[in-house]
Amino acid sequence: MSVRADAETFRSIPIFADCEPVHLQLLAFSAVRQGFDAGDVILKQGLRGGSAYLILSGRADIYSADDKVGSAGPGAMVGEVAMIGDLPYAVSVRASESLAAARIDRALFMRVAAEYPEFGAAVFAALARKLEGAMADLEPIQGMLARGKSFRDL
Repeated sequence: MSVRADAETFRSIPIFADCEPVHLQLLAFSAVRQGFDAGDVILKQGLRGGSAYLILSGRADIYSADDKVGSAGPGAMVGEVAMIGDLPYAVSVRASESLAAARIDRALFMRVAAEYPEFGAAVFAALARKLEGAMADLEPIQGMLARGKSFRDL
């Protein structure tokens, strides 16, 4: 895949949707291509998130503890919030078939954000919107807890 095509794939990811093409091309050019075989662990829940992965081909399963909670395929990015926030990964991701990914390390991301503040501002604004949406999703639970209701009432 070309750098330009990879940059367009990055643009399809919500946190990069408002970024300038030149910044996404820089990320795509600098990202490390990595292959995984079926069963390989891409991210391990609880480990510090030093990298995010853009899946270019193949599929992966997403696990919380030992429970499968989802899957991801071409065009999906995994680990981006942990990578940007220098946080532990919230889930584990394992290749369910042969998979190719573009790995973005935190140092690369932070360097691009430092050298191009408009890139960092666009990504952090998108993350703020994502967090705002997650908080809105939690409001019903917060209300139930405040009223002393059971989780069974969800």
